[in-house]
Parts: sequence; structure tokens; C-alpha cells
Amino acid sequence: MGRCIISLFISSMFLLLSTLVWAESTQEKPKPRSKAVTKRGQNSQPVFVSKTGFVYVSKNRKNHKDTQLYFKDLATGKEKQITHQVGQLSGVFYLKSLGQILYSSTTDEEKEAPYILKEYLNRFPASVKNDSFFQLDFSPQEIYQSKLDGSSIERLTESSGYDGFPVYLPEKDRLYFSRWHDNQMHLYAKSLKKKLAPWKVMKTQGHDLGLQISNQKDKFTWFRFSPDFKSSQVLVSDLEFNNPTFVTLDSGVNWSPTWHPNGKSIIYSAKYSGDRNFNLYEVSQGGECKRQITSDAGDQFFPTLSPNGKVLLYTSTQSGQEQIYRMRYPGPLHCP
Repeated sequence: MGRCIISLFISSMFLLLSTLVWAESTQEKPKPRSKAVTKRGQNSQPVFVSKTGFVYVSKNRKNHKDTQLYFKDLATGKEKQITHQVGQLSGVFYLKSLGQILYSSTTDEEKEAPYILKEYLNRFPASVKNDSFFQLDFSPQEIYQSKLDGSSIERLTESSGYDGFPVYLPEKDRLYFSRWHDNQMHLYAKSLKKKLAPWKVMKTQGHDLGLQISNQKDKFTWFRFSPDFKSSQVLVSDLEFNNPTFVTLDSGVNWSPTWHPNGKSIIYSAKYSGDRNFNLYEVSQGGECKRQITSDAGDQFFPTLSPNGKVLLYTSTQSGQEQIYRMRYPGPLHCP
């Protein structure tokens, strides 16, 4: 009788385990949260220019090693090379009202800088060379604009150093950008219609970079490095740079902010003490609350949201080199 009970128990357990294994094998596997949308070369800094189209920076391809601008449509998967310049390129801004793109490039600086000045002009701020931060290139650059197809290229700034991260407001005729001057990164403004020298719009002991304007065109966000380039924070201000407010006050590096289309929150990249990688976070425009969005392998930075706020693109090194990934945006941030 005992043997029968034991045999029945073993048979029941085998049937239960078989059922669980079958259920697990037939259950749909969870879909990955993110997916690479670029593969050729190294790709970074996506910026949406339409509902499904975006421009981005690409380098180390078979037909070119220098960085070039590309356009890609998420709906069709088709891509097109926009620029064919020599040198490095970064900091893309899309001016929807005029159908133009602004960016910074080293192409003319490399031709114009005398050989004797090369070593001086190509120096990076010392601490940016270390492992704590590596995604920004402060080599001498000027700002350019062109049509979205790459035609009608026009140079907008001239300096013997770095000009980058352009933003243009046609209503105010103001081109805003970061300029390396007197061993410091300042925010400058320049008129494109009047022959006036560029002027500083912000005085600080830190280094201001990455200016972005909200879709409502009523607020700026950017990030500020400490004087030693060892940490940075995200700020918000009105268009006159009155009363700039820190929306992050964490130790570590907080950078590459972008506005949510509704203008109520900011998505940015951060790496804190003890973290192995940069991840994406979102913070309310007043800094009241924040949340972490990504926790992938590698570093995640340069986020951008589609105009409808549903698709999030960003640069990631999770594959071992920079590629652009997409994920569904988890929904607007709500503070308790």
C-alpha cells in the first residue's frame, strides 16, 4: 500500500512538472524594451525632425570615416546621407519653421588653423580626457546651417576655438551656442541679420553646454559642468536667462537634456557615484520629482522624444559601440 502511495505521488509530481514546463515553453517571451535602429558604423545624437524621421551623426562607415549627418525614417527604415564634409561634426538642432538644420563642424577650422596652433587648438579641458567623461569633443568647431537635404550650407560663426550646441530663435533673431573662451565654456548669443559681435548671455564659474529650447519656446534647459569638469547638473530658465534653476543637484554627471514635447519634464543622462554606466532619467521642470527610464548595459545618452511623445530614441553603447536605440516612452511623468 505504501509503495502505491509513493508511486502515485511521484507520478503526480512528474505530471505537475511537465505541465509547468509546457506552460513556460508556450508562454510568450517578453519583448525587449529597446531595439537598435542603426547598425552600420557608429551612430549617435538622434534628433526628430518629423513624426517618424530623425537626423543623426554617423562615422566609421565603409565610404567615410569622418562624422556625417544622416536622415532615417523609422516607418520605412530608409536612410540618406545629408552631409559630405571633412572633419568632425556634432550638436544637431532642427529649425522646423525654416526646414533647416544647425550643427557644429571642424571642417573649416582644420583648414584655417596654422600648423603651429594645432596643438593648442586641439587641446581638451584636462579632466575631460579621463574616464569619468568621454562623449564630448571640444576640438575647434564652427556652427553651420543648411537645408534638411544638406544643400545651401552657410557658416554662422568664426572663432579660433570651440563653438557648439546651436539653438536659433527666428522670432528674436538669436543664435545661441556654447563657446570655449578664456579656459571656460560660456553661453553666447549672436544676431544673424545684424553685423554685431557675439555676446555672453550667462556669467558663471562653471561650463555651460547643451542648450535646448522647449516646444512652447518659453524655456531653456542645458547642463553645467563644475569648473574642474568632474560633475555637472541640469538647469532650466526663461528665454532671458533670468533666475536659472537647478533641476538636478546630485553628485556625478547629469547631462544631454531634452524637453518632453509637453514642456513639463526633461529627459537626461546621468551617472552617479557607484554607478557603472550612464542611464536615462526624467525630471519635472521644477525638479520636484524624477524617475529612472533605462537600466541597460553600456552607457545611454543623447535622448530625443518623437513629436507625439510616444517613441524615445537615444544613443547607447550596450552593443560595444555607439548605436541608436528606440523604446516606447513609459508615459508622462507625474509628481505625487
